[in-house]
Parts: sequence; C-alpha cells; structure tokens
Amino acid sequence: METSLRAKLVRIMAGTLVVVSTATLVVVAGLNVLASRRTLKTIEGHLRASIEHKGTGLVANQALGLRDLVMDNAFGDVARLVERTMEKDEQLVYGLFVDEQEKLWGFSTRQGALKGQDAWKRLAINLDAVRRTVSGTVRVNYRRVLGQNVFEFGILVVDDRGAALGELFYALSDAPLQRALSEARSDSRQALLFAVGLLLLLGTATVVIGVARSRRSAVRITQPLTDLTQAVNTLASGNRDIRVRIASGDEIEILGNAFNEMVGELKDSYDRLEHMNRTLEIKVQERTRELAERNRDMRLVLDNVNQGFLTVSRTGRLAQERSAIVDRWFGSCDGDTGFADYIAKCDPVYAFSFRIGYEALIENVLPRELCIEQMPARLTCNGREYLCSYVAIVKGEAIDGLLIVINDVTSELLHARQEAERKEILAMFEALTKDRHGFLSFMDEANELVKQLHSEDVTLQRRVLHTLKGNAGLMGFGIVAKLCHQAEDELDERQSALPGEAVTPLQDRWRTLNEALKTFLGDKGRDVLELSAKELERLEQEIRAGTSTSRILDRLASWRLEPAEMPLRRLGRCAVALAKRLGKGELDIEINANGVRLAPKAWAGFWSDLVHVVHNAVDHGLETPGEREAAGKPRPKLRLSTAVVNCKLVVEIEDFGRGVNWQAVKQVADQMGLGSSSDEDLVRALFVSGFSTSAEVTTISGRGVGLCVVGQQVQELGGQIAVISQPGQGTCFRFTFPLPEVGPRFGVDASGEALAADGGRLVSCC
Repeated sequence: METSLRAKLVRIMAGTLVVVSTATLVVVAGLNVLASRRTLKTIEGHLRASIEHKGTGLVANQALGLRDLVMDNAFGDVARLVERTMEKDEQLVYGLFVDEQEKLWGFSTRQGALKGQDAWKRLAINLDAVRRTVSGTVRVNYRRVLGQNVFEFGILVVDDRGAALGELFYALSDAPLQRALSEARSDSRQALLFAVGLLLLLGTATVVIGVARSRRSAVRITQPLTDLTQAVNTLASGNRDIRVRIASGDEIEILGNAFNEMVGELKDSYDRLEHMNRTLEIKVQERTRELAERNRDMRLVLDNVNQGFLTVSRTGRLAQERSAIVDRWFGSCDGDTGFADYIAKCDPVYAFSFRIGYEALIENVLPRELCIEQMPARLTCNGREYLCSYVAIVKGEAIDGLLIVINDVTSELLHARQEAERKEILAMFEALTKDRHGFLSFMDEANELVKQLHSEDVTLQRRVLHTLKGNAGLMGFGIVAKLCHQAEDELDERQSALPGEAVTPLQDRWRTLNEALKTFLGDKGRDVLELSAKELERLEQEIRAGTSTSRILDRLASWRLEPAEMPLRRLGRCAVALAKRLGKGELDIEINANGVRLAPKAWAGFWSDLVHVVHNAVDHGLETPGEREAAGKPRPKLRLSTAVVNCKLVVEIEDFGRGVNWQAVKQVADQMGLGSSSDEDLVRALFVSGFSTSAEVTTISGRGVGLCVVGQQVQELGGQIAVISQPGQGTCFRFTFPLPEVGPRFGVDASGEALAADGGRLVSCC
C-alpha cells in the first residue's frame, strides 16, 4: 500500500528536524574540540617556554660562577655546586660539568650517583654541538634520558679571554608539563560531554514538538487534497456533474475552484466533440476518396515516366511505390527487400559500393553532402548504362531515407564515346597534316609500345603505359590516354603484371586508329618526302654553283632526316595546352632548333619520352599567374632547343619557374634508401623508378615513372643528363649525346655545315 501524503509530510518534517539537530550537534561538538585543541596548544606552549626560561637562566648563571672555580682548579667546589643545585630543585634530572679534555668535574642525577669517571657518558650528551655554539648561548634539546623525557640545557663555559674551559649541562623533567596537559584535557572532555548532552536533550525536545505540530498541519493540508482526489476519481468514472467545496483560504482552495471550472468546460467540450466526431467521419470519407484519386494519378505518372524513382528506408529497404520502369530495367521485386540486394543481381560492384556509402550516410561518418557525393553514380545492367542521383529524406535532424533517381544514359554515353572517337580521328589527321614525319614516327614508336603491353615485367608495363599516355595526350588521343590511365590505376592496385584482358580495350582502340591511318595513307603513304620550297631553292643554288657531288649527296641524304624543329614544336604545343589546362596562364614557347636534323626512327623513342620532362616543367616548375605576379615575374616561358656543340648533340628544355626543391628531393631519397650526399646523387634520384615528391597522383604526374623512362632512353642512346636549377629562377634539363656514339663520321665543310651519319642514326646540323 502506498504511503499517504499526510505520513509523507510528517516524515519529511521529522527527518528535517533530525538532520538539523544532528548537524547542530556535530558543528558545536566540532567547534568545542577545535577550541580545546587550541587551548591545549597554548598551555603547552606557555609551559614549555617557562621551562626553557628556567633552564636557560640556571645554566647561564652557573656558567658565570663556574668560570672562576674552574680557573682556580676548585674541583670540590664545582662538584658541590652541582649537587646543591640538584638538591634544591626536584624538577632537575641531572647536572654535569666536564672540561675541554672531557674530564669530569661534577656530576649528579636524581636517580643517584652513577659510579665511575666515565659514567656520565651513558647520558649520550652531544658535546660537539655545545662547543660549536657561540659563547653565552644556551643550547636547548628535548630528548629521552634515564627513562624519562627531559629538557636538556647546555652552555659553553669560557674564561675572560673567551677560551673554552668546559661544558655545563642541566636536564629538567617534563613531568610537570605532562601533568598540566593531562588536567587540561580532562577539563576539556568534561566540558564537551556537558555541551553534547545538553544539545541532545534540546534536539530531542525539538523533534518531538516539531513532529506533533507537523501532524496537525498535515491534517489541515491533506484533507482538501483528499476531497479533490475523490472528485477527480468521480470525474474519471464519467460523472461530469461533480463539484468540490474547499474553504482552506490558500492555494488549494484556488485549485478546487479551478477544478470546478475545468469540469464545467470539459462538459461543454465533450458535447462539442461529439458533434465534431459525427462531422469528422463524413470528412474522412471525403478525404479518403480524394487521396485514392491522387494515388491513382501518382501511380499513372510513375507508370509512364522514363526516369526511375524509388525510395529506400533508413534500414536500406526498398519501398513498394516506385516507377514502373524500374521493374522493366532491373526486374520485379516482391516483399520486403533491401535495395542493395535487389540491384546486386544486375551490378554487384554498384551494390557493394552503395551498401558501404549508405551505411556511412546513416551513421554520419562524414558530412551529409560529402557522403551523397561519394555514393556510386554509374550502374550497369544488361549492357546498358544508368546514371544515379540521390536526395536525402530528412526527418528532424536525422536521415530517414533516400530518394534515388535513375536515368538511362546509354544513348548519351554512346554519343559521347562516338564524339570522342571522331575527335581522335580528327586529331590524327591534323597531326599528320602538320607534321607528317613526326606523327608517323610517333605511330611507329607507339606500335612498339603497344606490343610490349603483354609483358610479364611490371616495371616495363608501367613504363610503357606512362609513356604511351603522355604521347597520346600530346597527339590529342584522349580515349587512348584515358585507357592508359585506367590501366595504370589497376596496375598500382594489383602490384603485379596486368593480364591480357585488362589491356584489351586499349589494344582494340589502338588497332582502330591504325586501320583508320592505313585507309587514309594507302600503300605508299609512308614513302612521301616533304620538302620546303627554300630547301629546293638552296639545292638548286648549290648545283649551279658547282658544289661537289659528295656534298650534294649529303644534302639529299639529309632530306630523309626529320628537322628537330618539328618534335620541338610538338612538345611546345603540348606544353601550351597543358599550361592552359592546369591554370598556369598563357605560356610563351621559345624554339631554337639551330638547323639540327635527326633520323626519325632512331630518335623517335627519345622525343616520345621527352614529353614527361615537359609535363614536369609545366606541372611542377611553372607557378600560377598569381604566384608569378606576387614574385614580380613576367609571363611564363618554356625554352626548347637543340644544337651541336663541340662534337656533341645538346638538347635542352628550360622553364623559368620556381626551380627544383632539392630539400624535398633529399627527403624522399632518404626515405627510399637512395644516395643523397651530393648534387649528383640528387640528380640521379630524380630518374629512379617510383621517385616523386608529389603527394597526389594525377593523369599528368605523381607516379614517379616519367623521368625514369627518360633516363633509360638517354642511357640507351649513350647520352648524359644534367639538371641545372636555381630557386625562383627555373630549371634546365640538358641532354648531351657524343656524336661519335651517333655516327662514325663528323666534319665541317668550308660553308660551316656539319653532318654525321651511321646506319640510319643520323644527326645533321645545317
């Protein structure tokens, strides 16, 4: 049975009185104890001071008297003085005087004389401590001696000149101190017991009187509440005519009046509610008919719309209401099925990604917008492509579900793919028209690279893909470059050689480009020789001038070579397009070929790989327009040059950008276990496979493959690499090839023209 309100009030009041009385008792007792302790400490301090004053005066006065006796060698007088002092004062425990040679002159104890010349040493007196004191200073020590605690007083006895004559000691018992403290503690306890008893009696009387008055007050308070409770129970039973009469003159009377008003209003409200219920049934029927009509209209829309609309609950369950086209695309779904399980029959990869992304969205692992952006966007089913977009269904602040909108983009993707293929074919024709030799050399080099894609060597595959991607981008072959980048990503994930099916799309696309080129060129397309009118005029002038036959033959042989200006211009166009793409501003290109011609087949690989140096120069070397303006630098410029200097072919690519961050290069080299103690070590590190100071991999750079490919190509041609870089001024990559390595014959004729040849690997400077 629950406790009544009256009993609770009495119990609360009684508990309050008990707590207050107990707290008062504890506080008063605590204060009494603290006061008693302070009083005892004060008494003890006064007594100790009195004892110390007495002992200090005793030894100080006797020290003066002993000075003459000791100087007169009055052994007997000294002994009698000590004994008489002990007899006159019962508080003294012992007296002692010894000279500086620790010879006993006088010694007496309250317990009787200790026999023997050295008996005083049993007292364990610290003579050295007294000897170290200043003359006239009394040393006080409290310790236990002869079975009792004493105050020991010691002083150094000196003559008129300050010379030490001996040490005097007296010990006073602390028994009077202990007796006085014991009496004080006894008085304090009696006073405390009296105060506690009086407070207990007073507290008990207060509790008894308070409980009696609380019971009377509780009756006056609870009786109206009892009447009000009974009225509420009667109202709950259905009697809305009940009223209460309370005349307590307080808040309870106000509560009773409010209850009466509430009952009256409730009766009126109930009557109105009955009337409203009757009209509500009619309205519900009308609204039900309207809702059914709207559902039919919505169902009609969902059945005929060409977009897939479906909703997913918070638990990932697919709602039954969805576009009819969803079932036609992905199959029917009956019952309570998860969306990921439903779509996994068509695209397991999409289903897996959706499940992970949706869990992250529900659990608020990342910001809501970021989670939705990372949800899978592409869905493949039965050879068709679908684009998915998502809208969060929010209830309050939490995610309650997800609206998924699916569009069939197969036709759009096919059109975009066809457009990209047409752009590649157009880019091929444009490149062929602008630079026939260069483009055909590129195609020949790329054909060799594509053949190497089936290699089991991971390093070779990575090198081939990176080089092919860079040169395809240079020629405008966007699809080929994209397929190479995708293959590179898969190669990084696998960390093993790609299987044949992984590179099949790339090979198929390359085969298509080759077939288009073959159709355009015909059987004799590669036998065409392009000459400028100036070259023909020059040859004509040389023949009319009677130039030697060998010289004319050398001139004709040089026409089979490719002017170095052509690949340099290709690299320049690549740099300009890349700078615009990366937001580096308008890029000026300076090309100085110096009339150098090269054998296309022998040097095609070098020109193809050199695109990686151009990529690094634009991506890493050049600053943004804002950075260059802040540094007070002009428009960005890239210088590309070839020259024959001191029987050597020199190729340079120089940017005027920020320069190489050698400190970052050294840090990465140390992490990879490469040498970094000299400038040559740092330059060699740049051309090591996998070396990159970039933290992000892009389609342009970041894999640490490009410069490694360049280094291997230069090494195969017998060349050397130098990197000249100054912070804030730019970087120059210089490639030097000894001409004897390129051809066994090199000479300069009277006209200042030079030519070298060797089995097709030709270098000509004219």
